[in-house]
Amino acid sequence: MKSFPMKKLLVAMAVLSAGAAAAQTAPVRKQLLQQDLPAFPVEEVRMDQITLAPGQGAPVHHHPGEVYGYIVSGGIIYQPAGAAAVLLHAGDAFREIAGQEITQFKNAYADQPASFVAVYLLKKGQPPIIIKK
Repeated sequence: MKSFPMKKLLVAMAVLSAGAAAAQTAPVRKQLLQQDLPAFPVEEVRMDQITLAPGQGAPVHHHPGEVYGYIVSGGIIYQPAGAAAVLLHAGDAFREIAGQEITQFKNAYADQPASFVAVYLLKKGQPPIIIKK
């Protein structure tokens, strides 16, 4: 019986391993939002998960820096000043422009909470939200 050289065995094993790895399912990527960033010096990034009780909303407000968000569960009624209100559902992404007043941001449902993740791009020490007085 002829012996199989170790180098050929290792190459054969590598080819088989690569084939098995290629047969695995690749991750699924879904683009949620693509946005050019304004010329704004970002010194700090803050990420919060926020849950609104049924019917609960935020008062009229704005953000000193850009905000990017993702609805985790429930529905949110979202309305920047001068725009029509939209209903965001779980899986939707949104952007709040720095300095733009948000006139409506509330849980759309009276019987379930709504949860979202907000990513704030800030200068060092800035608050993430400024409530209108």
